[in-house]
Amino acid sequence: MAGRNKTATETVEAEVVNEVAQPAKMEFRLINPTEDGFLRVIKWNKEELEAAVRQKIASYENVVYTEDNMKQAKADRAELNKLTKAIEERRKMVKKIINEPYDVFESELKDILALIEKPVGIIDKQVKEFEDQQKEEKKKNIQKSYDEVIGDLTEVLPFEKVFDSRYLNQTYKLATAQAEVKEKVEKVRTDLETIDSLESKYKLNAKDVYIKTLDLSKALAENKRLSDLEEKLEVEKRRKAEEEAERKRLEEERRKVEEERAKVEEDKKKALEDQRKAEQEAVFKQQESVEESVEIVSSGSENVSEDMKSVSAPVSEMGKVIQSIEHQAYEAVVDPFAPKQVEKKRYRTKFCAVGTREQLKKLIQFMKENEIEYGRIE
Repeated sequence: MAGRNKTATETVEAEVVNEVAQPAKMEFRLINPTEDGFLRVIKWNKEELEAAVRQKIASYENVVYTEDNMKQAKADRAELNKLTKAIEERRKMVKKIINEPYDVFESELKDILALIEKPVGIIDKQVKEFEDQQKEEKKKNIQKSYDEVIGDLTEVLPFEKVFDSRYLNQTYKLATAQAEVKEKVEKVRTDLETIDSLESKYKLNAKDVYIKTLDLSKALAENKRLSDLEEKLEVEKRRKAEEEAERKRLEEERRKVEEERAKVEEDKKKALEDQRKAEQEAVFKQQESVEESVEIVSSGSENVSEDMKSVSAPVSEMGKVIQSIEHQAYEAVVDPFAPKQVEKKRYRTKFCAVGTREQLKKLIQFMKENEIEYGRIE
């Protein structure tokens, strides 16, 4: 019907109407308009309107509105807006006229499609059930192949880990899926044997990683990570042990030095104490010797004076102390009950005194107050 003119098309329409009584055919045919009779072009006065608009807007290209002609500007704007509105209204009217038959046509087609959808749904359900049954049967056959090779790896590698939903697609052959499942199981078995052959205390950790990931490289990486970590910890442990041993050695040396220093100090104290005791014993012996060697001089004061000539004036505090002690010794041998005489008998003795500086000063002061002559022993 594509080559027919308008008259021929109208004749066909009359013929189709006359054939309504014939048995209905389940096919879609266009009656009015025919497939080549649809509206192809909407004709309107495009050139005329375009020329008029161009002529109109040309007058506004260089126009400048001021406060004096602002009223004219608003009038020009209103005129152009009015033209735009008129064009839009005509456009919408044409669209509505053209769409009206199509809207009716679309609604009628939807009613027919609704009639088809119900049996399609019933058929689709049965087809889906059949396909699901086929998929389930295919999955059982795949699992049967899995059961044949899995052996003692059931807990490590359950069927869900090797099964791929793509296996159930019609384009995926059953034999191919079964071969892939067997290949996966054998690969896991080989990988686990590789991990078990490791000379490492961390192969159980590596196996745990492998079971979770089924990736041998990750399992071996985990084994290496833990081994390297242990080595670092051992190095750190040895370093700390060496540092602790060095600290103890230095502490022991310091303790020995302190003990030796303390021993030296103790020996010094003991030596000083022994020296002090020895000096005291020497003083006591000297005092005893002095007491035994006290000589009573009876030749009078002149003789005493002559003897004292050999005693020089004290040149130091110790010398003064010695002279004071000598004079005190003289006093000790005088008879306190003897009658006083103008010239008292004088005595001389030799001794030394040991005491603090304060004590020796007091001793000298005592001899001065009691007019006791003293001097340094030659």
